[in-house]
Amino acid sequence: MSVLFTAVLQTGGNVGPFQGDTTLIFNRAITNVGEAYDISTGLFKAPDTGFYCFSFSYQADKREQSGLTLMKNSEAIVKAFNSNKPGIQHVDNASSTACLELQQGDRVYVVLPNGCHACGIGGTTSFTGFLISKA
Repeated sequence: MSVLFTAVLQTGGNVGPFQGDTTLIFNRAITNVGEAYDISTGLFKAPDTGFYCFSFSYQADKREQSGLTLMKNSEAIVKAFNSNKPGIQHVDNASSTACLELQQGDRVYVVLPNGCHACGIGGTTSFTGFLISKA
């Protein structure tokens, strides 16, 4: 069984900042082979035990801090982060990738950390994952 998804954050504007870490819901699936990514919750649930690869990328404007964290169950795996100073005129772009061994039912998702924001316009913030091989 193939497992492959790419989803983008499509909100029409910026998301965040929030008080506390918040699961980011990438609400427009470009590809979702195997239906393991849920666009209503933002959670990828491993359908099989195996080795998977995940990546995320984001764009954010100059307003505040920006960043994302890739989570496996409740464990932070990789992060991308930028600390903006108010008034600085620029746009942040960042990404990160991780290959993980997952057990069937493990959850992988992206968190918008406390006080951070990301852009939800034009497909500039995305989340991708795919099965490399079953264990």
